[in-house]
Amino acid sequence: MNADERLASLVQALEASGISCLVMGGHAVRHYGLHRYTNDYDLTLAPEGWDALPNSLAQTGLFPVGTLVEGNSWRPGAFRRFRIGTLANGQEEWLEFWRENHLLAPFPELYSRREVATYGGQPVPFLGLADLIGSKETERSPDWDDVCYLEEVQDARFQAQCNAGLLPLATALSELRSRRGFDSYWIENRFNDAVAVRAALARTHNPITQAFLLPGVPDAALGSAVVAIEPVVEKRLRSTVPASALHRALVEVVRRQYKVYCQARDRADKQAIRALQDNAQT
Repeated sequence: MNADERLASLVQALEASGISCLVMGGHAVRHYGLHRYTNDYDLTLAPEGWDALPNSLAQTGLFPVGTLVEGNSWRPGAFRRFRIGTLANGQEEWLEFWRENHLLAPFPELYSRREVATYGGQPVPFLGLADLIGSKETERSPDWDDVCYLEEVQDARFQAQCNAGLLPLATALSELRSRRGFDSYWIENRFNDAVAVRAALARTHNPITQAFLLPGVPDAALGSAVVAIEPVVEKRLRSTVPASALHRALVEVVRRQYKVYCQARDRADKQAIRALQDNAQT
């Protein structure tokens, strides 16, 4: 059984037992085109299936009778993991379930934005691309390597939809996150449409997107963002030439600021969880 067939068989067994979930983590990244080897199957789970999860798993046929082993969790109540086997090289396979965390929207929202693909002849639901990017904005550096790749995939998709007339230019530009995406739009002279650029800037809440767009409409007001661009950087963005070396450098300054903010937010969330555990033990 190859990796695709293995993933499909696991998801089908879970769904047949009433466990509604979406594939996330490394297998979702692999679905979107980046080769990734992982022994863990990360899934986000509908909350109503959380309490009955061990009983539901016991009915899947994935675990021989009496072999359902639940591993330790540093985040009880939100994250559970169950060993499903051991590979020929001795490494263990785990099913890992998230009920919630600060990087994931409520499950009904995630499910409405899911992407379904055929694996091993079976439909497999994955976390949507934008949601997967958000789930990777952690304190871990390897996750940011995934973010960099996934941003390029997202920009390419939006640009293709725009070029096919399926998406307004302003909508596509409002999601711009990658250097490659910016270059593609620039080559196509898309930034010559100042009306669309201004509309995109008005609707985006990401500072990286703001940094890409602002030199094209330097008199535009910036809306709210996850983290505000530093005033001195914003001033330089308003006066620099679009697509110049300075513009590109300033975008990377903003990207770094955004990454540091997200890493600190994720770190603070984990510290809060651990503090609660420490208090409960004292």
